[in-house]
Amino acid sequence: MAAKLETYQRVHGLRVIGASNRTLEMQWPSSAEFPNYGLVRPRKDLDLDLADAARAAGAEYMFGTEAVSPLVEDAKVAGVRWVQKLASPGGGVVKIDQGELRSHFVLIADGASSPFGRAMGIARDESYPMGLAIRTYYRSSGDKDDFFESWLELRKGDELLPGYGWIFPVGDGTVNIGVGLLTTFGHWRQVNLNHLQRAFIDMLPASYGISHEDQTEPYKSGRLPMATSAIRPYGPGYLLIGDAAGMVNPFNGEGIAYALETGVLAGRITADALSNGKSPELREYHEAINDIYGAYFRAGKRFTKIIGSPRVFRALCQVGMRSQTMMEFVFLVLANLAPRRGGGLGPSVMRSVLRFAEKDLADLPPLRIPDLPPAKVDKGIENKAGAA
Repeated sequence: MAAKLETYQRVHGLRVIGASNRTLEMQWPSSAEFPNYGLVRPRKDLDLDLADAARAAGAEYMFGTEAVSPLVEDAKVAGVRWVQKLASPGGGVVKIDQGELRSHFVLIADGASSPFGRAMGIARDESYPMGLAIRTYYRSSGDKDDFFESWLELRKGDELLPGYGWIFPVGDGTVNIGVGLLTTFGHWRQVNLNHLQRAFIDMLPASYGISHEDQTEPYKSGRLPMATSAIRPYGPGYLLIGDAAGMVNPFNGEGIAYALETGVLAGRITADALSNGKSPELREYHEAINDIYGAYFRAGKRFTKIIGSPRVFRALCQVGMRSQTMMEFVFLVLANLAPRRGGGLGPSVMRSVLRFAEKDLADLPPLRIPDLPPAKVDKGIENKAGAA
């Protein structure tokens, strides 16, 4: 995997464009915890690289297969029911196989809509904000730019539009362009994301050389549950990770880093539980999420309420864009890049804000989880998948 990372597009900062195309460029902060650059890869390629690394480590894959519902035994998730589908020549898909897979633990990582989580009855806190986003790829000579771009103001003619836009250089002849907004914007249900995306492309300067004809793939859009909105991201025999748990940054809508981090965290905790032969350690997952992200996500929820109005958001941006120092601090906060200790005034201020937010954290009551029985695998399925 390390060798593949060398082929990813490297960026060293963020370019912010505000009202009247006022521009600030900020270098990626460097610390003992983070390098001073970021890496970009199309999602389909990143997913393949991760899958290859997992297979190299011993994971088994069942392609074209969906886990549709949990197996529950003695009030514990003991595996999944799966269905294998194949594309039909006439369109659609056809079911070609089905079965059960038993395991000690099930890690639910099926994205923001989490159909498996819904099948389990896992609820989300409706008071939490959501992000709405749409994006696709465009051919562009800026595909090897050294900066991410964030456009803080979207307009259609003289009309101020909700949300913000981004342009990410991919390094393969294309750029990733998208727009997003928050459900704290009062009229978000009336927003047509397709129209918002087209308006963003239309407002880009002619020097960018990007038009609708340069689009290479269909739009992809969706709702992003934020700030750990899943009411209980763990339980007897299961953990939710990434978008399925609502692990999306409420400051900027980013979810990839949190999906990877919670995946590593869930892997460590379930490995500990397996080695100990018991499962109470699963409760550590919720405690770890609170410890690592709780204060930051709570501060982010407050932030989303403040910037819900496009005019309030614009006013704040106008103030911030007058100061390089202020915007560098905002960049540090929104990207969640402050080190846990040291780093100067900006990180120190951010840590103070988070300590204040942490006072409001409310942990869930402890959940009693029975000891695990030995894992069982259906013999007819063992050759196809094996138990996790």
